[in-house]
Amino acid sequence: MFLGEKKPVEVRRIGQTLVATFRNSNPPLIWKFDLARHHSFTLALQGDEGDLELGITSPKGEFYSIARFAVREDADLAFTAVQKVLMKKGGRFKKLLAWLGGILVLLGASILIAGYFASHTFPLMRGSQSSSASQTIPRGVPVPADQAVTPPN
Repeated sequence: MFLGEKKPVEVRRIGQTLVATFRNSNPPLIWKFDLARHHSFTLALQGDEGDLELGITSPKGEFYSIARFAVREDADLAFTAVQKVLMKKGGRFKKLLAWLGGILVLLGASILIAGYFASHTFPLMRGSQSSSASQTIPRGVPVPADQAVTPPN
């Protein structure tokens, strides 16, 4: 393929719409398919060499032709291109949501870990002290430090 030459098949998903260009079909065509309206279908190739049809089959078994091809390779190329786009998971929006979700999970985990270490590193910040002497010290009354803080056991 030379610079400036178009691909024989181009397929894109734009939101919930599938848009495909089949340059080697007979006749060449652009196909637009609303995925939001058609939740269940089967992509299929039917026919014989010299007259192959790419189409969709409804859940009722009805075949709807999309494009005709004279050469098997062109039909296979069209089928594969449409299949690849249909099989891709999500779009940019879903990827963005996945990234944001991951960042929120990491942020939440960081906050939980920081809170855990803060409560175990600085026991005076918890609001209650574990020594028996601290239970007799009234809050808000100044006391010498050796009465308020007990050495570790």
